[in-house]
Amino acid sequence: MLTRDRMEQFIPEEGSTYDVIVCGGGPAGIGAALAASINGAKTLIIEGRGFFGGVAGVALWMPMNRLLLNGESRGGVHKRFVDKILCYGQDASVKGKKTWVDGDGLHIHPDYLKIAVFELLEEAGCHYLLHSNVSGVVKEGNSVQGVIVTGKDGNHTFYADVVVDATGDGDVAYLAGAEMVKGREEDGVFMPISLVFALANADVDKIIDFAENHRDQFKAIIEEARSEGYATSIFYSFDRSTIPGVVSVNNGGMYGIGSLDGTSSRDLIIAERAGIQIAIDFVKIARSKKIPGLENCYLMRTGASVGVRETRRIVGDYTVTVEDAINGPEFEDVVARRYGAIDPGGLETDKDYRTSMKSGHAYPYRSLLPRGIENLLVAGRCGSTTQLGQAAGKSMGNMMDLGQAAGVAAALASSEKVTPRQLDVKKIQNRLISMGVKLFS
Repeated sequence: MLTRDRMEQFIPEEGSTYDVIVCGGGPAGIGAALAASINGAKTLIIEGRGFFGGVAGVALWMPMNRLLLNGESRGGVHKRFVDKILCYGQDASVKGKKTWVDGDGLHIHPDYLKIAVFELLEEAGCHYLLHSNVSGVVKEGNSVQGVIVTGKDGNHTFYADVVVDATGDGDVAYLAGAEMVKGREEDGVFMPISLVFALANADVDKIIDFAENHRDQFKAIIEEARSEGYATSIFYSFDRSTIPGVVSVNNGGMYGIGSLDGTSSRDLIIAERAGIQIAIDFVKIARSKKIPGLENCYLMRTGASVGVRETRRIVGDYTVTVEDAINGPEFEDVVARRYGAIDPGGLETDKDYRTSMKSGHAYPYRSLLPRGIENLLVAGRCGSTTQLGQAAGKSMGNMMDLGQAAGVAAALASSEKVTPRQLDVKKIQNRLISMGVKLFS
């Protein structure tokens, strides 16, 4: 039975000290917090929003791809996560797509996702803190000793042997003074920021078939609407939901809006304003142009906020490139693998990368280590990659895998009283394998 006392035992006291603190509650943060906790570390996970799940919690039924491997379990935290979602039955999830970019995933109802993460953290004994943005770090020299968070009731400080930055934007690393890069290498351009929305009273099978198999017709409808003054997106992608007659609509942000930086409050405001206009106008377009399956649709709701595909990335001990994703070299310090495809998220590139990635390529431990900073691991989209290196296998299941590696490393470093950089990577690899992770190809 859920009681206030039971909930409060997971909420940290001001000034508490932990073995591991994980900042960020998206897929990478969830992976890190669960992995650290189940490996014996006293762990706290901190999230700025009022819920866990990251973009999966924000973006309605956007598929969490690569939670599985060829339809089977990936082991480790993935198994715990998938098993928890599936235990809720068909109200919680439906199987994902099998397109060039999607696969081995689930479309998860965002509210079932939220309760699933709470339960998983509680079962692992992990403390959690919501509505708390990281606003500073505690440092001794170049070593991170803790984090400062800001909530409605002011600033609070928490201490840890090791901190994992899974904020997506690399907030902890940035505040710690780590070297960071942003955007496309030659001009700083970012992948688009999007507000996902859901449509009700839809023929889901019909609209998905039309969008996927009659792309020229769909594109012509959108281009005509754009010429008539409607706010339109770079692209639209339609996903199944757990509710009959409801389709979730991912998109590539407003056409012609230019590059937006997700670490700029001004740009985020623009993205939110543009996103709601795209959703409202799309309903008008769908009805007036009689898009198959959406002739009588309604706007059910938009996502909790915009979804950001990329911002800051650390400069780590190794930088993963798109060539690494294509050629698939094996690294002696492999701690994770990324499956799927290179997905620039609507950003124009010099060539079509859709089928070029070696699915299952290795991700090295060195790319979790920010150059010049100790006691900090960085996992998720803010890890050490080039822009297209980050776009390779950026599915949420892969981000959870990177978080899992960071969480295991953080727990081991804490228990051995060494820094993550001093830790023997073979110990991380052995622990991951013991958890059922398919680490070596």
